[in-house]
Amino acid sequence: MKFNNWVLPWAKTKEKTKPNFATREADTKTFARVKRFRAAQPSMALVVVAGPDCGREFLLAPMNVKIGRQAQSHVRLKDVKVSREHAVLQYHAQKHTFLLKDLGSTNGTFYNNCRISSILISPGGEIRLGETVLKVVALGQKDLPEPAGVESR
Repeated sequence: MKFNNWVLPWAKTKEKTKPNFATREADTKTFARVKRFRAAQPSMALVVVAGPDCGREFLLAPMNVKIGRQAQSHVRLKDVKVSREHAVLQYHAQKHTFLLKDLGSTNGTFYNNCRISSILISPGGEIRLGETVLKVVALGQKDLPEPAGVESR
């Protein structure tokens, strides 16, 4: 494997010029400082607590996440009462949260036992689609059970 095939060649100059250190105020340029792009990490996850997919977990990446039975869905469920395209979670970067929207499903979408058309979700909430219940969990703040034999103070 040749490394040169993966790297763009530097522009070659035929003439070498000497640097001019005499500057004028009109020649001075100001550059804006650009912050490095930082990839956003998933901050929430969905855990299936009831239904045919019980125990499955889905990380919510900062993007639009489709929920349904269809093969193209990001969160694919096996529940027959879930529509092929049931709901979508739209990510809002400024609020760092998701907007849950029902996509006109037959059986509806419920958030904390209330039928919704769209709502902002938060950790601790429960989403019900058909017979499946998804719990919204904040990553890094999971309450893990303590190992046996360890007392809490």
